[in-house]
Amino acid sequence: MKLFVTGFSPLDVFVEEEISIRKQNFQELVVQKLEAKDILKNPTYIQNDDVLICGATIYEEFKKRHVRGHLIPFRVQTNEFLKALNQAVRLGNEINIINYKEKFFKEDLSDLENLLNIKINQYSYPNVESIDDLIDELVANNQNSVIGSGLIVSKAIKKGLSGFIWYGRESVKQAVDIAFNVLTGRFEEQSNLKRQEYILEHFNEGVISLNVTNRILQINQKAIELLDLQKYRDLKGISINEIGEFGFISKSSKQNVPIKGKLLDYKNKTLFLNSFPIYVKDIFDGTVIIISDTDEIQKHEKKIRKKLYDQSNRAIYDFHDIVGKSTAIQKTKLKARKFAKTDANVLIIGESGTGKELFAQSIHNESSRSSEPFIAINCAAIPENLIESEFFGYTEGAFTGAKKGGKAGLFELAHKGTVFLDELGEIPLSMQSKLLRILQEKVVRRVGSASIIPIDVRIIAATNVNLLEKVRKGEFRLDLFYRISVLNLILPTLNQRKEDLEDLVLSYTAKRYPHFLHTINEHIYEMTELLAEYQWQGNIRELENNLERLFAYLESPTKLTRKELMHYLIETLEDNDFSQLNADLYAENTSSQDLIKKAEMSTIKDVLNKTNGNKSEAAKLLGISRSTLWRKLNEEELI
Repeated sequence: MKLFVTGFSPLDVFVEEEISIRKQNFQELVVQKLEAKDILKNPTYIQNDDVLICGATIYEEFKKRHVRGHLIPFRVQTNEFLKALNQAVRLGNEINIINYKEKFFKEDLSDLENLLNIKINQYSYPNVESIDDLIDELVANNQNSVIGSGLIVSKAIKKGLSGFIWYGRESVKQAVDIAFNVLTGRFEEQSNLKRQEYILEHFNEGVISLNVTNRILQINQKAIELLDLQKYRDLKGISINEIGEFGFISKSSKQNVPIKGKLLDYKNKTLFLNSFPIYVKDIFDGTVIIISDTDEIQKHEKKIRKKLYDQSNRAIYDFHDIVGKSTAIQKTKLKARKFAKTDANVLIIGESGTGKELFAQSIHNESSRSSEPFIAINCAAIPENLIESEFFGYTEGAFTGAKKGGKAGLFELAHKGTVFLDELGEIPLSMQSKLLRILQEKVVRRVGSASIIPIDVRIIAATNVNLLEKVRKGEFRLDLFYRISVLNLILPTLNQRKEDLEDLVLSYTAKRYPHFLHTINEHIYEMTELLAEYQWQGNIRELENNLERLFAYLESPTKLTRKELMHYLIETLEDNDFSQLNADLYAENTSSQDLIKKAEMSTIKDVLNKTNGNKSEAAKLLGISRSTLWRKLNEEELI
């Protein structure tokens, strides 16, 4: 969209000022000055959306030549005409007024002539080409002033006459105001059209707008794709009755009658059709049809579900997060990777703290279901009376307190993905039969509903108890055990993979306390030697708890010495090793205890001298563990 101006000389300054004031709100508007003769030579240069400000004379010529765009002529204002007349009177008592096609004043001017004591001559010209002849005639008649449009005045001045334009600033302001009002309307119209087009083209559904005779007013790209209409270049204006692909729509829809949720088979697709009649002031004005692909609807529904539950229902770990180079852990990872490539159910067996969920997430993330939900369920954490509704969902009104609209169950949300059943052995017998049914029939039924919902989920379960023992006791169904334990993965304990202690300590430090990593790395050998003496009943979780306590003791890595680090590590382990609490803490005869301690330390020092300070050999000779030796040396500050 552009604003063109022409034929306003000698009012150029006024026009430019008025346009510049208003252009501030139209930063992208192009303003261009054109000669009238150039427009007449090429009338199509002005587009339909453009606006052209011009003189009144040339305005008529532009209309004859069918110049496009919105043409806005200057209009003569009475006060400005009188001003021009007053200026002309000063040069003589004979005034010449020239207008296009007809005389400017249609009434008798004798009273005005008598009042001003002047003679007023009025002339008209039929076309632009005749202006020069008219001006030459005035020159020949010794006339010296002319009043008229910018075109007339400019030609008169070139011939040596004095010219007075009958427009002024007020005329300019009025024309520019009109021009910018038109531009504002067109900008808003274009903006609304662009928004409408954007919405239509980015709509997930196909949209077809029809007029009252079923001719297409608008159709978006999605509708063209759904109905395979790419072979048609331009569908606007065509009746849907003339296009075979629209046959199913014209058969199923009737004017003035809305259609809601109609399913139609179309070229190996199932389409979902809605149509809405449009009324303007209670008069039927056409129809809007919305078409959806049912496969895409299901995909969008799935994406929405995934996003709604994305934060808690996704697997964030993979096999790279399982730390350790020991043979035990490498064999277990290799086995788990093989399990990931199948779709069979997996039972992970391991003590508390060995990383069962870490392995479950890693298997999911390396499986064909990796882009689908991973829903972890702690079977021991859900109250027995809520397990069924949590697992399978419920309908509205299924029980007191049920959510309006109902709620999807965890198995339903995991469709196409993985369900991780942690602490499987804690599921009550009453639920085991229902879980077995899901695994066998691959359907769920919400609490309070009679209909079933097909699901496709893979089960990865974990337990730290002997399920076969529970089977023997009648606490776990044997048929469910066999359904779950198609593939078994037994995780090694930390005590079985103590060679991984160094990697585990460094990995935890880098993740949680990176500013201590350099210091810990310097003394990692001594630390892991001591940690290896400990029996880790809680496995990696217990190790991480101890490390967390250790870092709570430490203040700054720059001030930390080896002696302080080992002192705090021993203190950390003792805080957690309640078995080392003994009666010495409650002894009444402290003096005798001091004598025993002195003798004990003397013996330790002698043995250390014999072993040249080798604490492992000294501990063996003394018949105590290395951690006990470290503790005794730490008490005497001999580390």
